[in-house]
Amino acid sequence: MVMPAEDEDRPRVLLGAPTYKPRAGGSTTYFSTLVDKLKGKVEFLVYSTVHPEAPREEEEDGVKIYRIQPFLIDSPKIVRYLILPPVTWIQLRRLWKSHGPFIIHAHACGAYGYIISAFAERVGAPLIKEVQDLSDPAYNILKGNSFRYVATGKTIEKRLMEIGIEKERIITYPSLNPDIPEEIIESIKPRPYRHPGKVKLLCVSALRPYKGVDILLEAMVRVNKIIKKEGGPEVELTIIGEGGMRPQLERFIEEHHLDNVHLRGFVDSYFELLKIMANSDILVLSSVSAEGNPRVILEAWQFSRPVIATAAGGTPELVRSGENGVLLPVKNPEALARAIVDLARNPEERERLGRAGRETLKGWPTWDDLARDIYSVYSELWKALKRGEWPRKPPR
Repeated sequence: MVMPAEDEDRPRVLLGAPTYKPRAGGSTTYFSTLVDKLKGKVEFLVYSTVHPEAPREEEEDGVKIYRIQPFLIDSPKIVRYLILPPVTWIQLRRLWKSHGPFIIHAHACGAYGYIISAFAERVGAPLIKEVQDLSDPAYNILKGNSFRYVATGKTIEKRLMEIGIEKERIITYPSLNPDIPEEIIESIKPRPYRHPGKVKLLCVSALRPYKGVDILLEAMVRVNKIIKKEGGPEVELTIIGEGGMRPQLERFIEEHHLDNVHLRGFVDSYFELLKIMANSDILVLSSVSAEGNPRVILEAWQFSRPVIATAAGGTPELVRSGENGVLLPVKNPEALARAIVDLARNPEERERLGRAGRETLKGWPTWDDLARDIYSVYSELWKALKRGEWPRKPPR
């Protein structure tokens, strides 16, 4: 086992990231932004899933990246549970022998998060656990030597406290956009609120059941009927994202002749996503459960785009209906359709809600704030390791 040298002050951290660039998505953006903020101060080992177009192992700007975990997010549960536990354990053991000891900072999700937690408990590695949504049961969240929890918003913080985690052990921040230079933001020209032509709807979402994209498609069937009967501007929906529900959604689109709905898949870059966001008229989220604070809402507000969202998870922490967006009940395609039609017909209201959303971001915490707090925990635990005080149980 490699022990830290006396003059080595940089904490060594294994970052358990279910997805990492070049993959796209919220988890990828979160963990890659954290690495960018702290890579000069922290020795990061990123443990993530394989990607067909990226090396399995590489070093980038001093960060060692191991894309060695099977990518089984949309596989049947029995496949995940048969494959992930032994593979995860073997790979973690290999990294521990090569680079350990280290702090483990990991996403709490599913079988992946549970095995990382069990491994941390077995070897005595202190664990910082990310809880970014409400999908995991209490036993999964509580597993392992978790000295700190990072909660994406007050709704998740409340959930953690309900299952017995002291508030002092929780670092709570809302979702945060990665830093983007102002000149880049200014180079993206948002779509005018008043324009001829179709009203562009945008949904950025994984194609998985808890995201409710199927509910959105049901709403679009109703939207088309309302506009045909009552009149109004044509609408066009673009859905950016991938996931196991794609074949089901494609069938629905074909069966219901939704020629104004387009499944685009992932975009090539975050900058490209921002351009699409700025040149849409309305962001629509139809999640049914598990949400933390959807970062895509903040991205829309960054360009003063209005938001229609369902009251799933921590979304009501962000969206105040009638003030900075439209908040609807979950699993209600009728209400969602009516909200889409009403906002599509009213460019003045789109402008008002979009500008109110941008105002909401003023005074928001920054990535520098979050990175500072996480780094202080890394430093505390690393100093304890160097003193030989390698704790095997979290404080209670």
